[in-house]
Amino acid sequence: MGMLMIAIAIGFFGSIIIFFISEELSLKDADFSDIKDVFTKELNLGELAGKYSTIKYMAMYLVAVFVIGFLVSKQILIPNHFSLGFLMAYVFLPSMIGSLIILLVKWRFQPILKLISSFLFGAGYIGASAFAVAVTHLFSN
Repeated sequence: MGMLMIAIAIGFFGSIIIFFISEELSLKDADFSDIKDVFTKELNLGELAGKYSTIKYMAMYLVAVFVIGFLVSKQILIPNHFSLGFLMAYVFLPSMIGSLIILLVKWRFQPILKLISSFLFGAGYIGASAFAVAVTHLFSN
């Protein structure tokens, strides 16, 4: 059980640090006074993705979480012969904890952005780490 907690901590702290760095890099050129345009005007998704580089940084986040998940799975989860329940704990617990922390940080000041960030973190972490664990187990036998 201690090794599972170490795996969860590595997954959580590694992914939350990478997510905050990616989020800050993607929002460094953002003008929050224009956020109302998202709701009042029809905007081109390609222009927004190019201007804020959100897609690029989200892809970097997914790749980084995949690498962390692959390493944790290869070094901790497979050698300790954890069952499917433990693997799902590694996939879902850091996602839920991270999403909750993102929602709690600055909720009163930027609620919509934090809600979107929370969903991006959770979905990105679940997708990348579940894929990493599945790929590792598929090729380990």
